[in-house]
Amino acid sequence: MVASTIPRPLRADAQRNHDAIVLAAQDAFAEAGYGVSIEEIARRAGVGAATVYRRFPSKELLLRAIFDAGIAGLELEIAAAQAAPDPWRGLLAGIGAVIEKQAANMVFVELLAELGVLPELKGEIHRRVFAPLGELFARAQAAGELRGDLEASELPLLIGMVVATAKHGSKSNTPVRWQRYLALLTDALRTPAPTLLPPR
Repeated sequence: MVASTIPRPLRADAQRNHDAIVLAAQDAFAEAGYGVSIEEIARRAGVGAATVYRRFPSKELLLRAIFDAGIAGLELEIAAAQAAPDPWRGLLAGIGAVIEKQAANMVFVELLAELGVLPELKGEIHRRVFAPLGELFARAQAAGELRGDLEASELPLLIGMVVATAKHGSKSNTPVRWQRYLALLTDALRTPAPTLLPPR
């Protein structure tokens, strides 16, 4: 599942089929798990099973396509955050985009973890998501808007703290507004007189 599924540009009708299959697969995996049939995915996408098999000969390629679509969307949002004139606001927008994506796709992320493929994607996630977020982090620190005793390498942990609140809500069937906890984290990041943190 390491190789990307991004090929040469598709014709408009082929692209529509591709997008419909990926969206249908994401919903099907979330509802029925990895055991869902290709035929069911095809039914949800409104195409024939042969069309799915021709485009995605294996479920692993479907998983990769879902991952690519999600990461590509995040890259656009983080690029917009990097273009913000205020690096602090940009950093918060980037962090919020990552949390929102993870919270909305928690079942899919857990499926990748169950299948044991998250470790091999870790480097790509860092390069495409956390490296540009790290640049925003450094700019916000240089502007004096972000406490200086944190490191950009801690961003995944900080984001994971907020994502955990959404995960708790999904398991307890109690809706959790993760934005509330992001607001708490925001105050902790920008407080003008922060409590000295224990060593990492």
